[in-house]
Amino acid sequence: MKILFYTIVPILILSLSAVSTLGSVDTVEIKLISPIGALTRSVIPGWGQFYTHNKLQGIVVFLSVGALGGLGVRADAEYRDYYKQYRDIALSGSSQSSYYYSKSNDYYKVSRFFLYAAAGIWAYSAINSYIDAHVYNARKQSEAININSQRLQTIK
Repeated sequence: MKILFYTIVPILILSLSAVSTLGSVDTVEIKLISPIGALTRSVIPGWGQFYTHNKLQGIVVFLSVGALGGLGVRADAEYRDYYKQYRDIALSGSSQSSYYYSKSNDYYKVSRFFLYAAAGIWAYSAINSYIDAHVYNARKQSEAININSQRLQTIK
């Protein structure tokens, strides 16, 4: 009886371990990205999009915020110049003060438009990078699940 036990038990153990290795599937490791990391990287316009692997969108955000911000700063400098001239002429009592006031007011509105547009695109890109990080992670997890299920089906 002992001989039977010592010969059958190891054979059963070996056969069970062979069957259990047939059903095992190597899992695919995926690298997820942090949504908070994408949001904090958006301090520099476009960097959050680069982090979430949207390079074209990152370039567009960087260039648009830079261009609108530059135009806003330039228009603000013109506003300040015309306003200074208006102030000097208004104190002297000249009739041209309304012209300089109108020009300074126009440049003020244009500068604020450009600066607010740049800030809006910047804020939008930060929110977009946060959401894109979640979408990227979901896509990668879905791909990993599909790969694992395909491997499991090939084993069966």
